[in-house]
Amino acid sequence: MNASHILDVLEMIDDPFILQAKDASKKSAHDPHKKVRNLRRTFVLAAIIAAVLSFCGFVAYEFGWFDPWIQRPSTDPTQTVRSAIENQLEKEYTWNIRIEEIEIDKAETERVKAMYLGSELAALRGWTDESLAEHFVVVRAKYYAEYDHTKTFIGDGYTQQYFYLIQDKTTAKWIIVDNTSPNTHNKT
Repeated sequence: MNASHILDVLEMIDDPFILQAKDASKKSAHDPHKKVRNLRRTFVLAAIIAAVLSFCGFVAYEFGWFDPWIQRPSTDPTQTVRSAIENQLEKEYTWNIRIEEIEIDKAETERVKAMYLGSELAALRGWTDESLAEHFVVVRAKYYAEYDHTKTFIGDGYTQQYFYLIQDKTTAKWIIVDNTSPNTHNKT
C-alpha cells in the first residue's frame, strides 16, 4: 500500500486537509525543480568528497605517510634501489643520504616468493607464479639518512630496508613495487 492509495481511500472522508495533501503530493512528484535540486545536491556532495580526499592525500604526503620512491628503473635491480635512495635527496625534507650497502638477498627473495606464489595479492597485481619465479627479487639496502625535522617525522640514523622488485618483461628493467618499513637505529 503506497501513500497515494492511502490518500485515495482517505479522500472519501472529504477533509480539506487530506485533499490539500494529495494535491501537494502530485505536484512534488512531477516538480522538475526538485530533480534539479537533487542533482545539484549530488554534485555538491561529490565535489566535497573529492576535495576532502584530495586534502587527506596532500596531508599524508606532506607528513611523509605516503611518500613514493622516485626511481630510475634499471636492468640491474640494485641500481634501481640505489637510484630510489639517492633520489631521496631531491625531497625538500632530506638533508643527507649515505648508502652503506645494497645487495640482492637470495634467502629473503625465496621466502617472499613462496609467500606470494598462488596468493590473491599476486593475482591482483597480475603476477603469475612463472613471473614471480623468474622476474621477482628482494634487495636489501643499508644507508644513513638525515632529515629536516621541521618538515617530516621520519627519524635520522642508519636504516636497513628491503625492496621488492619486479622485472618488466618488455624492457627487462627492474621496478620497485613495494618495500618494508625502514628499520632505523643510530649506530651500525
